[in-house]
Amino acid sequence: MGNVIDKMVWNRTGVEKYGKMLDLAAFRHKLISGNVANASTPGYAARDINFDGEMKKSLGDGAVLPMTTTSPNHLGNAGAESTVKVIETEPESEDDLNGVDIDTEITNLAVNEMNYTVGARLLQKNMETLRKAITGR
Repeated sequence: MGNVIDKMVWNRTGVEKYGKMLDLAAFRHKLISGNVANASTPGYAARDINFDGEMKKSLGDGAVLPMTTTSPNHLGNAGAESTVKVIETEPESEDDLNGVDIDTEITNLAVNEMNYTVGARLLQKNMETLRKAITGR
């Protein structure tokens, strides 16, 4: 019964899609932060995801977003599959120390922050609408 109610309420309000948007933006933020932190590391390959492509993919087939364990106290991942494709950028030339362009990374960080903010605000608006529908106010 709970599964039917979940589908009727959460899937129709946009909560799931905005949650996925936030998950993707948070995952991308970790990748970009790692790139910035390793900007001077020889041989490091910059990592990123295709945010728009992953959003389309996750909304189209209900794909599961990756769960990461950041603490040994976290519970296991209950069988969820990581379906987000991480793209690695190798150095373009032998003179290049690694695949990180700091200007590109800072730009990516700003765009990703905007994506996260938009997702959070849309989720907030959806929750307010749902609350008003439930309370009748």
